[in-house]
Amino acid sequence: MKNGRDRREIPDSVGARIRHLRKQLNLSLKDLERLTGVSPSYINRLENNTRKAPSVPIIYKLAPVLGVSPQELMEMSEAEQREKDVIELILTHHYTLCNGIQATQAMKDSLAELLQTVMSSDLDGKNKVRDTIVIVEKVQEFLRLIRQ
Repeated sequence: MKNGRDRREIPDSVGARIRHLRKQLNLSLKDLERLTGVSPSYINRLENNTRKAPSVPIIYKLAPVLGVSPQELMEMSEAEQREKDVIELILTHHYTLCNGIQATQAMKDSLAELLQTVMSSDLDGKNKVRDTIVIVEKVQEFLRLIRQ
C-alpha cells in the first residue's frame, strides 16, 4: 500500500458486481437511487471503476437493495469472479473488433452486457425462449453499434 487511501480501495470487481446484481434485478440507475438515496452518477462511476473506494455507509445502503450482505457485495463467488474477469477485460482494454473497427466504450458496454446475458441465461430451462429472445436483442444492439 502506498498511502492511507489505498486501504479503502475496493477490488475492481465490486463495480462489476454492483452492475451485475442491479441488472439481474432489472433496476435502472435511477431505480437504485430511489431505493438507496445514492446518486446515479456515483453508482455509474462505481460500476465503471472510475470511483474505487465507496464508503462503508454506501456499501450498507446498496447491499440490501441488491439482495446481498455488505460482505457478499465486497466479495465474489468463484463463478462470478471468472465472469468478472472476462467482463473486466472487455471493458478495460483497448482492442479492435471485426474489420479493424476500434471498440468504443458503447461497444464494450454492449458486448459486456451481451456476455453477461449469455452467461446468466437458462437455455435448457423453462425460460429458454425468453432468454433466447433477450440474447438476440443484445446481439442486434451490439451489431447496430458496430455498423454505425
